[in-house]
Amino acid sequence: MLVFFGILATLGFIGAKLRVDKSESTSRLTTPNTPRKHQDSSNSSDQVRPIVQPHITDSNQISNPVRAWNLAGLRALEWKRFELLTAKYYELLGFKSETIRCGADGGIDVKLFKGDLTQPIAIVQCKAWNTPSVGVKELRELLGVMTHAKVKRGIFITTATYTKDAIAFGATNPIQLLDGNSFLEKITALSEQQQIELLQFAFEGDYSTPTCASCGIKMVRRDSKRGAFWGCVNYPRCRSKFPLSHQDRTVTI
Repeated sequence: MLVFFGILATLGFIGAKLRVDKSESTSRLTTPNTPRKHQDSSNSSDQVRPIVQPHITDSNQISNPVRAWNLAGLRALEWKRFELLTAKYYELLGFKSETIRCGADGGIDVKLFKGDLTQPIAIVQCKAWNTPSVGVKELRELLGVMTHAKVKRGIFITTATYTKDAIAFGATNPIQLLDGNSFLEKITALSEQQQIELLQFAFEGDYSTPTCASCGIKMVRRDSKRGAFWGCVNYPRCRSKFPLSHQDRTVTI
């Protein structure tokens, strides 16, 4: 009897197994073959690549259009930045420099010291002019300041050029003349690192808007019946102004 029930149980198990296999086979036949789901790099938020920004070692590289030293860049500097550039250049040569922040400078833009910090060894006059050329008049004024200050050496640096008479005057007096191209040659004779340092210093921020000679702050564009000009933000207390082409030699204070 037990054997009989055992056989029935076995047959029932086999029948159930056959029904399951048939059901799975039917399911495979009637269900479309769906490929395995995978991550699509174009749709998956986990795979979206961030926008890669170029590596900037200096924040000024974005706003600063000047990438290398050239005459056009040098002439784009406003007068005060040009003075500060000159002082910075001589500091890289090992001198101690001193500039006047604002107000009357007495004809001295930069004082250079070596050793004794009470007496300059040279004084520098800077002119950020494009035109006209520097003439004898400006050099005579520098020589007079040198004599008054008891300084034996003078340096005149301009972004413009010199007249023939000015060159002859400089040759017969202790005044070194550097025009725009000559000054560029001096700068590019520095080490590469020093050139980069000087470039970043010269063209950082707003380097073209002129500085008020009286207040030491950036000027603003103003309009009048005679045309546009650069005026001090402290007007009417300060009436300093520049022609709109700020490299022009004329300054009204």
